[in-house]
Order: sequence, then C-alpha cells, then structure tokens
Amino acid sequence: MRLEDIKDPSFLKKLSFKELNELAVEIRSFLLSSIPETGGHLSSNLGTVELIIALHYVFNSPEDALIFDVGHQAYTHKILTGRMKYFDKLRQTDGLSGYIDYTESVHDQWESGHAGTALSALMGLLYAKDIKGESGEGIAIVGDASIVNGMSFEALNLLGSDTKHRGIIILNDNEMSISRPVGAISNTLTRIRSAKTFRTIKKLWVRILPRFILGIMGRLKRSLRSLLQRQNVFEDLGYMYIGPMDGHDIKSLVKTLRRVKHVKKSVVLHVITDKGKGHPEAEIDTVGKFHGISNHNGHKPKGISWSELIAHIMDKLQDKVKTFVVMPAMTVGTKMEKFQKKYPDRYIDIGIAEEHGATMCAMLAHRGVPVYYPIYATFSQRAFDQILNDIARSDHHVVFGVDRAGIIGEDGSTHQGLFDVSMFGLMPNMVISMPYDAKEAANLIHYAFLGQSHPMVVRYPKGQIDFNVEQEQIIFEHITQKWTVLKDGKGPVLISYGPALDLLIKASEIAGVDTKIINARFIKPIDQEMMDEICKDQQPICVYEEASNYGGLYPQILNYMAQKGYKNDISSMSITDQIVTFGQYEDMLKYLHMDIDTIAKRIKEMHV
Repeated sequence: MRLEDIKDPSFLKKLSFKELNELAVEIRSFLLSSIPETGGHLSSNLGTVELIIALHYVFNSPEDALIFDVGHQAYTHKILTGRMKYFDKLRQTDGLSGYIDYTESVHDQWESGHAGTALSALMGLLYAKDIKGESGEGIAIVGDASIVNGMSFEALNLLGSDTKHRGIIILNDNEMSISRPVGAISNTLTRIRSAKTFRTIKKLWVRILPRFILGIMGRLKRSLRSLLQRQNVFEDLGYMYIGPMDGHDIKSLVKTLRRVKHVKKSVVLHVITDKGKGHPEAEIDTVGKFHGISNHNGHKPKGISWSELIAHIMDKLQDKVKTFVVMPAMTVGTKMEKFQKKYPDRYIDIGIAEEHGATMCAMLAHRGVPVYYPIYATFSQRAFDQILNDIARSDHHVVFGVDRAGIIGEDGSTHQGLFDVSMFGLMPNMVISMPYDAKEAANLIHYAFLGQSHPMVVRYPKGQIDFNVEQEQIIFEHITQKWTVLKDGKGPVLISYGPALDLLIKASEIAGVDTKIINARFIKPIDQEMMDEICKDQQPICVYEEASNYGGLYPQILNYMAQKGYKNDISSMSITDQIVTFGQYEDMLKYLHMDIDTIAKRIKEMHV
C-alpha cells in the first residue's frame, strides 16, 4: 500500500512485523523529504514513527483514544489516519495543521498545542467513557519534557490513586532516563512483572496468603527492586511501571502493549526513543536546533530574528546591570544559547514550568535581584495567576520578554500571540511596551531595568528585523513613557505599536492621504498628553493592533476619550472575539481584514 492510499489504521492489523518495519522506514523517509519543504517539527516526529505504528497496530482508534501531549509529534498518526496527501500544504494556509486538529479527523481526540495537558485530558476521557457507558481505552503519549510540568504531576497523582479508572500512559523518553535499568536482570524483571502468568499468580497470592505474609513479600520485592533499579516515582504513585524499553523495536512494543491492555490498574510504559532518528544532525542535536525547522524556500531571510536581537541586547545590557534569567524551556527559541554559556551562574532553564518560573521570579525580585523572564506570548497565559498574584499585585520588578507576540501564522490557534496584552493589561502596576525598531528595543529594555521599578513587559514578534549584529552597535538611551510621532501629517490619525507601524506607513502612501502616524510604544499606560493633542485636532482616529480587541490599546483610548469628553470619530482594526487559525502571515492579515490594502481603504474612508 502506498502512503497516499492509506485511509485509516485498520490495514496495519494484516501486516507482519517485517512489513511494519518496512512501513516505518518508508514513513521516516517521507518525513525527511517532506518536512524541510514545508517547515514543521522534525526531530520529535522522526523519533515517534515506530511507537505510533505500534499503538495503532495494537489499539483500535478512534474507539481507543490516542491523546498526544502538545500534538506536534503526531505526523505519523496523521499519515496512518489518511492525511498523507495533504502534507504538501503542512502548516500552510488552508492546509494541514502541524498539530492535532479536531476538524481534520475523528482520530484526533485531543487538541491542545501546550505541553502537560494530556494526562488531565486522559482522566476526563476515562470518566466520560464511564459516564456514557462507552467502551475503549484511553492512551496518553507524553514526552519526557512534558511529564515534569505541574499539570502532569497533578493528574499523575489523581489517576494513580483512582482504583475505578484505568489509563495507559506512554512516557516517550528521548533525553533522560527517569528510571535507569541495570543490565539484563532489570529487563527480565520488567517482562515478568507485566506477563499474564505473573499477574494471575499475584492475584492468587492476595486471596490466599495472610496479610502479614503479603507485607513481608512486598518489602522483599521493594528491597530487591532497590538493588536493581532506582526508586520509581510512578510505582510510588500507584501505577504499574513497565520499562524502559526500546521505542524503535516494533515487535517488542507490540508485545508489551498487548500485555498492557490486560493490566487492570493504570500503567506507565516507559519507552526510549532517539529524537531525530534517521537525520544524522538531528540525532546528535542536544539543544533543540532541529525541533522545528523552516521551509527551504530558496532565499535567506534578511537581517536577524527579533528573538536574536533581544538576546543580543540583553548581552550588551550586562555592562550596566547584571540580570538573572529564568528560562521556561525556550533557550533555543529565544536565541539565548550564547547568554546561557556566557553567564551560567545567572541563568536557569526550568523546563516546561511557566507557573513555577513566574513565582520564582517574584521571589528573586523581592530579594532585590534584577530578573528577566523571557517567555512566548502564548505560554505566558499559563502563568496568569502567578503573574497576577505574585508579581503584579505585590509590584515586584520582573521584566518579561514576551516573544512571538502578535500573529505568528503557521503554528495556529494554540500559539497565536494575541491575548497577552489583554492579560497583562488588566493587572495593576504592569507596564506594557513594544518596540518599533532595534534602537527602540534597546531603549525599552534599558528602561525596563534601569528607568522604572514596576513589572514590565517588552513584547516582540516572531519575524525578522534588518539589523547586523557584527556591524551595528547597541546604544542605550534614556527614554520616558511617551509615544512618538512617526509621521506628522494633517489628516486622519493612525495609532499602533511594533513593526506593524510599517504597514500603516505603506498603506498611507497607497491611499495618498497625509496621515499622522503615532508610535504607541507604551501600550500601558497610554500617553495622555499625546492623546490630548490628537483629540484637539478633531481628526478621525484608527487604532491598529495585532492583538485581541478586548483589553488592548483601543479600549484604553476609548475609556480616556470618554472621561475627557472627546468626540473624535474612532475605529479599530484588531482581532475581535475570534480564534485565528494557521497559515502564512500575509494570508492571515487578509483573512482578518488587516492587510495593507484594507488599511489603505480604511484610510480613504476616514479622509472623506
């Protein structure tokens, strides 16, 4: 069967182990050729090919629900459920999602995009099946990075003590061994403990042996295990723990998964996989360079990424203030690798633990340490309570570098950076800013640490900026919480912040209208003096922002104008009460009616 002819996973049941292995080779070969063409998550998908084949071979999706944590590692799942023919438009406008997507297939049963949610979803699934009288298993596939997330541990604790519901947890370990085995004896014990004969004998012992004898046997078992294996947190929480085992050995995986189906209590199956398997560079990548790759579109982006610029600025800032960086698992994404190596004593990567990181930052700031918390806009939402209660409420001086702010395109609805302004904006004491260019980025970060003492956000987008790290210098200048005038025209007033201001400049040229363009580099608090000047001219106003309309700059301006009794016509171009899907950035702007042609049309309407 050709990959493009696959309609559902049922065909796997007819294949021999040799044919399953041949299928794995074919899928891995396809991923190696396809992903570089479209962009997408490379290493994680190369590492899960055999595991996902084995899961679909043993279980019966969708009756047996496969719940992928994050979902970015499920490309093989998509192929086996009939979506190979759409991979030429992976992560592209009107194409195939790079994550699990409810609308794509009945086999996609948990859509999140954020790590650490699968085990909580698994519990919800098990209870739902029980309440509705439905058959079928619940299997959560969780990576070693996600298992340390606080939500994962909360769910582990609850499910492990739940004697009524049985879930299967596949721990995909591609970096660290949580329970290191010692030689062949440990592997043999694992096979024995999960075997049907052993389980039957164990049930018989429980029925016929006195309680004190069972207690002695239990202590002997734990003593023997402690000699051969490290203590295992999963067994302490009430799970049957099986593994570690080779996650690329389909035959062993199938045999073990078949045994697991007959275990009555919740199970953790620990598999070891090689992240990036089949790609020589990805296999030895220890920092995540090949976690996600861009498409090979034949041209090199101009300049550097905003992430690289901000990391460069933070490095140069150390001559003025020595900051401590708390990093929630995004060292590579935020381009902070050089900073980490240069200042190892003032840098900690806490893993996928955004909530923990926020409270840790609060205490660092409380003790007088200048602290920087770089975090993706979409992931900042996970720490809402900790930021509000531990940082904003108590006015702790924590500086947030909010990366991937605004419309980010290909990763889709779970990763768009559209709600951080609303979230941070409702918090007392919080200052929110966004730079227009490299010079302003340096000045805002300098101001955040040395010009004020409140919690402050410096947000920046995913795209590129025309800056040469080798040739251009970073110069820090003192600024105040004032807006600037980019274009001092006599006509309608356009207000925005960040690189989106370039769209307004170009749209004004297309429209042929002499507009006034305001750089609202401080989103909160707004520049009231500048607003007074704008409103007194009686010109119409349009506020443009790649963010949610609720809680953004626009409602702040409306509120101020209402308080002062200003009567200017005012409108907004922003994201209003909707979810933004995945696609190319320019296509998303058109879809949202925020592209340059629509802006030019709005300007002409305002000028009438």
